Amino acid sequence: MSHWNQFKGDPRRAGVRRDLEGPTRVTEGWTADLAGPVGSPVLDRDTVFVGTSEGNCYALEREHGRERWRFETTGATDAAPVVTHELLYLGAGDVVHALDPATGEQVWVTELSGAIESSLALADGVLYAGHGAGVSALEADTGEIIWSHETDAAVVGAPAVDSARDRTSKQGWGQGPDEGELDLLSLEDAQMADDDAQPHDQDRVYVGTDDETVLALEAETGEELWDAPTDGVIVDGPTVVDERVYVADGSGTLVALHADSGQSWFTYQIQDSFTSTPTVLPELDTTFVGASDGYLHVTDTTFGRRKLRGWLFAKKGVALDGEVASSPVVAGDICCVGDSTGSLYGVDLSDDCDLCWHFSLEGPITATPALAENRLFVGGGDRLYCLEWDPDERRP
Repeated sequence: MSHWNQFKGDPRRAGVRRDLEGPTRVTEGWTADLAGPVGSPVLDRDTVFVGTSEGNCYALEREHGRERWRFETTGATDAAPVVTHELLYLGAGDVVHALDPATGEQVWVTELSGAIESSLALADGVLYAGHGAGVSALEADTGEIIWSHETDAAVVGAPAVDSARDRTSKQGWGQGPDEGELDLLSLEDAQMADDDAQPHDQDRVYVGTDDETVLALEAETGEELWDAPTDGVIVDGPTVVDERVYVADGSGTLVALHADSGQSWFTYQIQDSFTSTPTVLPELDTTFVGASDGYLHVTDTTFGRRKLRGWLFAKKGVALDGEVASSPVVAGDICCVGDSTGSLYGVDLSDDCDLCWHFSLEGPITATPALAENRLFVGGGDRLYCLEWDPDERRP
């Protein structure tokens, strides 16, 4: 299976491929003109799959961009699909389609109780869909609904799935830095489903809802474990790293929540709106998140403080040319992020987040790129770009 088979590469929404040699510069490999603004692509073997807001899902040759097939729907399909060797899954309207990835022929279809407006998640043979009426878990092979959890408001953004076996236990909460120095903010409004501590061996699904709430559900049953309020509607869903759940919202608040309880570890606030999911590198103590003020904000992961230093004051991040609606992704030591002007940037993590390169696309970048070895796939307006780099090229 590809390393980038769903939104931000995996069900936890990490958005990171540190195993790659990141680009010191990029060049255009190929482009493909599609019908409608291009969504977030996903990869499998020799094919890239991408949907558009016009309702088409395309399978394109990864090497040259030639179209293998297209699947037409009556609803927008610009949310990232999910692909395995056996099936391709996409949401359109209130329906989940499963297609043969080689031919585009439909294998099964399942209707849900609400419209799907965000990317699906796949983990351990179960497909999770957030929709207008809540969250549903589907058997990936057959489309049979395993459970549905009704919510008070529509689910917004992609669900994030945290498997217990992937959960790290190397460093507990409050360890590392002196606990006495940490400002651990307790969300008094966070509601626990049970007064007892939640078990650590559960697989969990995290979602945000339109009424400014984060929910943690038990992945096997859909039972609610906890809920926590946010200051605004969550942008594109949560990101799960180690034992923290990171969410950014439209009011300009970034919050890291304890995965077991929903309590707040830190909050970071700006005067504008956040417009992307957070991408977190715990080994570098760094969090990246885009905003409407045209900055890629950079904070630490311990206190939520500004990470970059200026002459007099800490800088809020890396200044770009326009609003950031595309979630940042990391290849090696390079953070790649696009903005509304169609500019794609490479930010060098090994050099205090200096801009390493810039590439201009012909349309705004509103969806998240997909990373592969020596390649990056990203939509600009109605066109999908394949950008390439030489891993042996030295930094200038």
